[in-house]
Amino acid sequence: MTERMPVTPDDLRDSAVLCAESLRRLDLEFWDKLAYGLEWTRSKTAAHIADSLDFYSGDLALAVQEHLDSAGLDYQEGTIAGAAGQIEFSAAALARVAEATPTGTRAFHPTGMADVEAFLAMGCVEILLHGHNAVVGTEAEFDPDNDLCQRILGRLFLWAPLDTDGWRTLLWATGRGELEGQDFLGESWVWHNDLLNEWEGTIPRL
Repeated sequence: MTERMPVTPDDLRDSAVLCAESLRRLDLEFWDKLAYGLEWTRSKTAAHIADSLDFYSGDLALAVQEHLDSAGLDYQEGTIAGAAGQIEFSAAALARVAEATPTGTRAFHPTGMADVEAFLAMGCVEILLHGHNAVVGTEAEFDPDNDLCQRILGRLFLWAPLDTDGWRTLLWATGRGELEGQDFLGESWVWHNDLLNEWEGTIPRL
């Protein structure tokens, strides 16, 4: 059996670069239109990515053990260039926090007590999936690396098949597409961000 490769801070940085470069290719006429599959505009979706990354940075840096009232910085919708740069900035900050966090640290997230790798993987999901929401249906290309997607699946979606295309499988696992031989998950999808050995062996649903 092939050894599972972990999600790394570089994976998070690479995800942010891919997303930012795709946003920068987006035609301005699409920026205030609704993102694919969401009730947010593309600009709001990009702002949400940075919000999520900063929320993860704070939780991990403080190793919080319960829900805090703080809601993050709540970035406002802005220019394409500004949003792309903010995503790279916030991803770099989370990557640095992860690199400085002691091994074994766990921190609160509404779906579980996540370790450092889980926060990195969740950050990648926020960037890749919402980045996809923001650019799909336009001429901006968005094609995440297969191995990166497989690493994310191996940390957060342990029930995902291993012999399918990584990006298509990640879209399926996050309710954004169908996968042959698998039930469509839709809005009931959820990841497993507790420790790997705490997974109960079934596909969790919201």
